[in-house]
Amino acid sequence: MSRFVGRGLDKLWFWFCGPITLLLDLQTIYPKHWLANTPLPVLFEYSISLARDPILGGALSGSKEFNWLRYFLYLEGGFQLPCFAIGAWGLWKNDKRVYPLLLAYGASTATTLIPCLGAIFTASPTPPFTNREIITLLSEYIPFLLIPLGMAIDMGVKLVKIVGIAQERKRV
Repeated sequence: MSRFVGRGLDKLWFWFCGPITLLLDLQTIYPKHWLANTPLPVLFEYSISLARDPILGGALSGSKEFNWLRYFLYLEGGFQLPCFAIGAWGLWKNDKRVYPLLLAYGASTATTLIPCLGAIFTASPTPPFTNREIITLLSEYIPFLLIPLGMAIDMGVKLVKIVGIAQERKRV
């Protein structure tokens, strides 16, 4: 039986999210010598330039206005990334013991995106964002809200079913 059978969305998420986290999001908390002589800073700057991204730009600037983001990046690297790796392994092995971890991962990841979207909607760059820039920003951030939120709901539903079956067996 192939891995991730019937879980195409999970496969897509895990192939997409890990590289984005490692190659883009966490750059601002990596030691500078890790990035030296690599194309990663160019990728970061390119991503910012697509739509004058206030989140990545704020993270790069070190501005006090974006100190809150630094804590989310530490959360992403210290909690979400390990949960991501363990969860991917568990889904690959079809091990249901990772469901609670994936519920926590999905809820944590979705929660961190809400203030990021708020920062996008309240940013006041000069000149103002164009419609294309707003659409680009939303298309970059909304999937990272909806997919983990969907994962959290999916894992919650699965856990409720598993607990229900266990309770039924206990009554027999």
